[in-house]
Amino acid sequence: MKVLKKISIVLALFFVAIVPTAMVKADAAVTPLLGTPTGYTQASDVDYTTSGSYIVNWGAREEDCKFLSTYAESFYTGNYTYASLSQKKGGTSKSDAPKSNLYSALKTLMKDNHKKETSYSATRDLYKYTDCVNSNSNKISSFYSGKELSGTWDSGKTWNREHTWPNSKGLGGNDENDIMMLRPTWVQENSSRGNTAYGQSSGYYDPNGEGDGKVNLRGDCARIVLYVYVRWGNTNSMWGNSGVMESVDVLLQWMEEDPVDTWEMGRNDAVQSITGTRNVFVDYPEFAWQLFGEVIPENMSTPSGMANNGQGGNTGGNDSSSDVHEHKWSDWTVVTQPTETQEGSQKRVCACGEEEWETIAKLENGGSSDNTHEHNYSKWITVKEATETENGEKRRTCLSCGETDVVTVFPNGDEHRFTDWEIVKEATETERGFKSRTCTDENCGYHDMEVIPKLESNPNTSDSESGFDSNSLTAVGCESAIISGSSLISVAIFLGCAIVCKKGKKE
Repeated sequence: MKVLKKISIVLALFFVAIVPTAMVKADAAVTPLLGTPTGYTQASDVDYTTSGSYIVNWGAREEDCKFLSTYAESFYTGNYTYASLSQKKGGTSKSDAPKSNLYSALKTLMKDNHKKETSYSATRDLYKYTDCVNSNSNKISSFYSGKELSGTWDSGKTWNREHTWPNSKGLGGNDENDIMMLRPTWVQENSSRGNTAYGQSSGYYDPNGEGDGKVNLRGDCARIVLYVYVRWGNTNSMWGNSGVMESVDVLLQWMEEDPVDTWEMGRNDAVQSITGTRNVFVDYPEFAWQLFGEVIPENMSTPSGMANNGQGGNTGGNDSSSDVHEHKWSDWTVVTQPTETQEGSQKRVCACGEEEWETIAKLENGGSSDNTHEHNYSKWITVKEATETENGEKRRTCLSCGETDVVTVFPNGDEHRFTDWEIVKEATETERGFKSRTCTDENCGYHDMEVIPKLESNPNTSDSESGFDSNSLTAVGCESAIISGSSLISVAIFLGCAIVCKKGKKE
């Protein structure tokens, strides 16, 4: 009996430890939901399915897209046609690409058309339109592996939402809820990626590792992060291990090796029906090379086919146009305010749509810029909590110019923005000093006062060095008495004012 009991225990432990692991491994080898190739070769072939005003993704994964959809063709109009954008000057590297005319034009195009910004909670019910395949909204395809998932939200039991651009790397507003980059993923894939930057070197996350080689996601990921980089202006957290993409070289390599498929084009249509905007790097991936001053690969497959036609656009040289005319420029507009550590930028626009940019020099220490703007502050950060005996402090910083807004929080919860401290009386070796500051709110007028400790005396100082003169003891004593008297008067006046102001302060 004892032997049988031991065998039973061993078998129980085996099933607890081994079988669940085997089930997970078996579940990991999923058959991806890629969809049936559409066979579409031109925009007029697409058979659209709609749900109210929403377009349902009509494409299939891993089917190269050889055409621009009807919605894509109509998106690029006015000053934003391909003919116009392809002549915009890009940067010469990743460092100056965000300052280029092409970057500015693409950002304006995507931002101005972004009429409705999705909330985080709303996205879970929209994926049945954006991330299904072949217009079947009952099932969605997990972003990394293609695993088939229910189109109905199940409170995160089987799938959740993946920030392809991680929250911890520069997001902090509506950008973190943008359905363009927020994708449905099987829970196991989401935790596997974490917030690791995309790349193919050691220490980076290769999205192709989730689908057992059946799904090529490298190009998809590259095009998504480029969208966030331009549309939302998240340029400081783009590159390297601390960013979201290993390098420009890897990004362009992935985009070339994994061309746009019909699923991406169909998703672009679906997202546009929800938000109003599109990812320009899905419609025209060639803009990525132009943006970073690189030559577009001669035989690269793109939906527009322009790269194959030799219409590579401007790779960083001067803008060119057959329409030569004398420009009629607008006034300069400040785009980025300069700070003590960063240069700013300003632009002006010609009636023809061409833009000219200039750099604004960094501010000198303690300096300021003549240009004024409406501050774009970050969220408040509590630097120090208020206690029963000490004031607290919270700060926020303008994301455009770097100016810091500081608020003092009193123990009773009152908040004040103060002027700089002003010395009321200098401290000496024998007497304390006083300093004051006033709340800048004209409806408040609250005065804050602090004591300045006495100066420490130097025990090695001789009588002659300290100014002591035995022959003028009376004079020194009189002078000291005068100083003390004036000090008392100053303090009395100050305390009187403080009491009056405190009584007059609004509750």
